[in-house]
Amino acid sequence: MKTLLLEIGVEEIPARFIEPAKEGLSRLLHESLSSSRIPFGTIETLSTPRRLTAFVYDVSERQEEMVTVKFGPPYNRAFDESGNPTKAATGFARSQGVEVEELKKGQKDGIDFVVVEKTEGGKETAAILPGLLKDVIGRIPFQKRMRWGSESFEFARPIQWILVLYGREPIEMEIADVRSSNITFGHRFLSNGPITINDPSEYVDTLRANSVIINETERMAIIERGITAIEKEVQGKAIRDMDLIREILYITEYPYPLKGGFDPAFLKIPKEVLVNVMKSHQRYIPVMDGNNALMPYFICFANTIPADDMTVVKGNEKVLRARLADAEFFFEEDKKISLSDDLYERLSTIVFHVKLGTLKDKTDRLTNICRYLCHVLGYGDMVKMEKAVRIAKSDLLTHMVGEFPELQGVMGRIYAKDQGEDDEVARSIEEHYLPSGGNGALPVTDLGAIIAVADKVDSLVSFFSVGISPTGNLDPFALRRQTLGIIKIVIDKKLHIRLDELIKTAYGSGEKIVKRLSFEETKALVTDFIVARFKFSMIDEGRNQEFVESVLPLVSADIYDGYLRLMALESQKSVEDFQKLMIGFKRAYNITKQVADEHDVDTLLFKEKEEQALFEIYEGNKETFFSTMGLRKYDEAIAILVSFKEGIDRYFDKVFVMDKDEGIKNNRLALLKKIRDMFLTYGDFSKIRIE
Repeated sequence: MKTLLLEIGVEEIPARFIEPAKEGLSRLLHESLSSSRIPFGTIETLSTPRRLTAFVYDVSERQEEMVTVKFGPPYNRAFDESGNPTKAATGFARSQGVEVEELKKGQKDGIDFVVVEKTEGGKETAAILPGLLKDVIGRIPFQKRMRWGSESFEFARPIQWILVLYGREPIEMEIADVRSSNITFGHRFLSNGPITINDPSEYVDTLRANSVIINETERMAIIERGITAIEKEVQGKAIRDMDLIREILYITEYPYPLKGGFDPAFLKIPKEVLVNVMKSHQRYIPVMDGNNALMPYFICFANTIPADDMTVVKGNEKVLRARLADAEFFFEEDKKISLSDDLYERLSTIVFHVKLGTLKDKTDRLTNICRYLCHVLGYGDMVKMEKAVRIAKSDLLTHMVGEFPELQGVMGRIYAKDQGEDDEVARSIEEHYLPSGGNGALPVTDLGAIIAVADKVDSLVSFFSVGISPTGNLDPFALRRQTLGIIKIVIDKKLHIRLDELIKTAYGSGEKIVKRLSFEETKALVTDFIVARFKFSMIDEGRNQEFVESVLPLVSADIYDGYLRLMALESQKSVEDFQKLMIGFKRAYNITKQVADEHDVDTLLFKEKEEQALFEIYEGNKETFFSTMGLRKYDEAIAILVSFKEGIDRYFDKVFVMDKDEGIKNNRLALLKKIRDMFLTYGDFSKIRIE
C-alpha cells in the first residue's frame, strides 16, 4: 500500500471556487479509483488559492482482477447430443479468442448457454494513474472555467505545475502543456525557486517551511489567534462573520494579522454601512466595544509577512478612508431627499424587467396584493400598509444603494426612521427582502411579512405569466429562492392564505403586463412550482417523504394548512398503531378504488357483527372528526383515525367484502368508501408505503 499525492498548482483561484472544487476532487478520485478497481483507504483534500491538493492513503499497488462472463449460443445448439461442438460453438469460441475446450456452461433466465470466462485487469496502479488523474483533473467542478494559450483544456485558472507522487515514485503525465513531476513551489513572495518532494509524508512540513500553510485547520487557527490577539489589544470584540473568515482563509497561504484604524468621525455613519464597507468591499473584520457599538478599528490579513507592518496598515487605512468618505457623502446627500415623494415618483424611470414594467408598476401591483393580504389576514391599518409599500422600493434610487446594492432595504429603514416614519413601516422596508438566503432571518413585523409575501408572489406570478420560469440550473430571477421565502414566511407567521385567490389577485394586478399565458395556465404552473418547492424544503429538513407527499394536495390550497397536517403526521412516525392502521386503510382504499357512486349504508343488510361494529365506530366519530378538521386540530383528528384500527382489522379478518349477493357486496363497499373518504379528507394516505 502506498500514499498517492496530487498537487495542482495554479494562478490564484477565487475563494468561492475552492470548497466546491475540493469536494469535487475528492468525489472524482473516489469514483475513478473505485471504478478502476484500485483499492484505497481514505482521501484528504487540502487547498490554498494557489494549489489544490489530494492525499489518497493506502492505495493498492495493483488493480483488482475482474472475471467477465461472455454468453454465447444456447448450450443445446452449441453441442450435439453426443457432446460434439457444432459450428455455433466453434464460431463463438473463435470470436472470443479461445479454444472450444475452454467453453463452459452458464445459465441465464433458466436456460443453459455456452459461456467464456475471462479474467481482466490486475495492472499495476502506477500504469493506470496517468490517465485516471488526467481525467479527474479535467472534471473538477468550477462555477466558471477558462482557456489559456492555444490549449482547449479548461480550468478555473491556468495550471502552473502538477506534482504527482505514488509513494516515492513520480508519476509522469501531461495536461495543458504542463508535465507532472515531484516538484512544487512555496509562497510566491516568501520562498525561492522549485522544491523537490521525495515522499508524500514530507509535503505538508516542507510547504510550511516555505511559508505555505496548506492545512486549512492550521491556517484557520492562525487567523483565529490573530483576531484574538488584536481583540485583546484594543479591548474590543471582532464581528466574526464566518463567511468573511472563510474567504480570508481561501485568499491566503500564510495569513498575517494586522490592526488598522479610521477616523472616529466616520462613526456617525450608520453602523450597517460601516460594517458593509469593511467586510464586503475591503475584507476587513470590524470591531465592537462592550455595548456593541463600533470601534474605530479593523482587523485585516496580509498574505505575506510584510517588511514593515505600518506601511501595509497605512495603505489599507488609506483605501478605507476613501471608501468611508464616499459613504459619508452619499449618506448626507440621501438625507436631503424624501422617500415617499421625490423617490417614489422616480421609480417610473427604473425598469424592473422589460416585460414587467418599471419599479413603480411593481409597487402599484404590490399595493393591490397587499390590500388582499391585509383583508384575509386581518391586518387593519391600511394607511400604514400603503405608506410602507409606497416607499418599499424607494431606497433603490438612493446614492448609497447605488454604490452598495447589498444595503437595499437596510438604507430604506434607516432613511425612513430619519424622516419620521412609523417604526413598523421603516422595519418593513428592510424585512420585505427577507429571507435573503435558505436559512436567512425572516420578517419580524406583520407588515414586513405581508409585503415580503406580496413582493415574492408578484415576481413569481408575473414572470410565469410572460413565459419566464426556471429551467434546469438556470434561475436568473431567483424564483426558487423567492418561493422558498414565501413558504418559510407563511409557516413562521402561521398565515392561512388561499393560494388560488392569492395567485388570482397577483395575476389581476398585472393589468399592464402583456401576458403569454392565461390565468388558468399561470395558476397551474405557479401552484405546481410552489408545491414542488414545499416538497423539496420539507424533505431537506428531514421530514418523512411519504408524509410530505400525502399532504401536497392540501398545500396547493393552503400552504400553512398542509404544513400543520404534515406536523401532526410526523408525530405518528414511530407510532405502531398508526403504521398498522395504514395496512387496513390500504385494503379499504384498494378495494374501493373503482367505487365512484355514493350509496347509503343499509344496516339491515349487515350479516356479521364486525360490520355493525365498524359502522358504529364511523357514525360515532364522523361528526367529531369533521369538527376537529374544521378547527384544524389535526393531532386530535389523527387520534380519531387511529381509533379505527381495531375495528378495521376485525372487519377484514371476519368479513368477505365481495359477497356473491350484489346487495350485500355493494353495502359493504359503501361502508368502506365512507371510511376511505374520511381518511382522504385529511390527506392522501395512499402515498404512505407499508413496510
